[in-house]
Amino acid sequence: MTPFNRRLLTLALLYICVEGLVINITFPSKIGFILKDAMLILAYLSLLGSNRGQSFGSLGRLAAPLAVFALIQTLYLLVPAGLPFLARSTGWKMRLLYIPVMFLAYRYVRTFDDVKRLAYILLAAAVPVSLFGIYLYFAGPGVLRSMGGTYSAMVYSTTGVWRVPGTFTSPGQYGHYLTFNGLLAVGLLLSGDLSMRRRVLLWGSLGLMVLAMLASGSRAPLVLAAACAGLTIVSLRQVSRLVSMSVIVYALFAVGFATLGAGVADRVDSIASTEHIDRFQRTYFGQLFLPKLLEDPMGIGLGAATIGARHFTEFGQVILMESYFGIVAVETGILGLGSVLWLSAAVLLVVWRWRAIMLTAGTSAPLWHVLALFAAVMVLLLPVGPVLDSPPANVYFWLSLGMTARLYDLERWRRAGGVSQAADPPVYTYQPPPPFVPKPTS
Repeated sequence: MTPFNRRLLTLALLYICVEGLVINITFPSKIGFILKDAMLILAYLSLLGSNRGQSFGSLGRLAAPLAVFALIQTLYLLVPAGLPFLARSTGWKMRLLYIPVMFLAYRYVRTFDDVKRLAYILLAAAVPVSLFGIYLYFAGPGVLRSMGGTYSAMVYSTTGVWRVPGTFTSPGQYGHYLTFNGLLAVGLLLSGDLSMRRRVLLWGSLGLMVLAMLASGSRAPLVLAAACAGLTIVSLRQVSRLVSMSVIVYALFAVGFATLGAGVADRVDSIASTEHIDRFQRTYFGQLFLPKLLEDPMGIGLGAATIGARHFTEFGQVILMESYFGIVAVETGILGLGSVLWLSAAVLLVVWRWRAIMLTAGTSAPLWHVLALFAAVMVLLLPVGPVLDSPPANVYFWLSLGMTARLYDLERWRRAGGVSQAADPPVYTYQPPPPFVPKPTS
């Protein structure tokens, strides 16, 4: 991977932090939508030219389900349907365009230090992004309007509190951004051996992200971030860290409730509501898209349920689905649903297999665990939400998967007797010992 390619990926990830704000200010121009995509496509082409047939190691385990999933989506793009081509292209883009980020991430990581360096860059950028979200909470939606931000819907919670979109186009996207970066901060804090300056950066960034998460009104990111952080700490048997970090986070919540008001506290309290049990019964178990799938087993066309496709269709043409499985099933029928189920199962299986080695991987274990858990949680949410139907969640999902695979391969290579990790190591494959041959007796 060339230095240009590495900088391009970093720049694309930094642009994601403010993409929604750019879209808000420049709407109805489409320039804000395509900047990130243009940078990533350029990075893909550069990687294609510089990779020179090198293997992508353990990611090869996902080759078959990825190929089938991509083939089905592409065939539906080429088949004429009732929706305009641009609407179908949007559906195709949301499914496939960000998958190569996984391969970029794999090549980006030469050593564990590369992952740490990128994490620190993203966490430094998260400080102003979090501060802007907190500022918007107090200033109100009028600030966005005064900046020309008329694209984002002004979403209010059931308690009447404005759900802040921050530098994104919706509170949900903002919440996914904060979840991913919050887990990066937790992973680095658990890695140990930190200077005071870095410890201050990590806790300061994490504290601001917790407050911004409260301001966003997104409850799922709070639950997911806490669950992933707790599972990481328990898996690594750092129970003392769990107690100390819980006390600090509790203090952050207390500050948040005191400064952001009772509406935010009520929103967090509603996490324990039985409403979520009813919702899970309708989504995880009820699967409201099944009647539509039975009505059109081969699907009704790419883009028909993709949220972003509404920009290229008449109002009301896009069917809103309650889950990513529903989106794929309604658009591409049983073929698409079968392929995404296969891909989801394959991702969970390889992450679980990689975990056996990464539990004892030393300083890289905490950061590997938070990245792996983020990817696994995104898969587990596919039946209940359209989490991979828009950035940044889909970009972060493939980024996490690529980095976890690379760290796993580096660890296997190290255990196989590698001396230096400065260059791309060969992919280690298990070689069975020679058969036992007894010595002849004299």
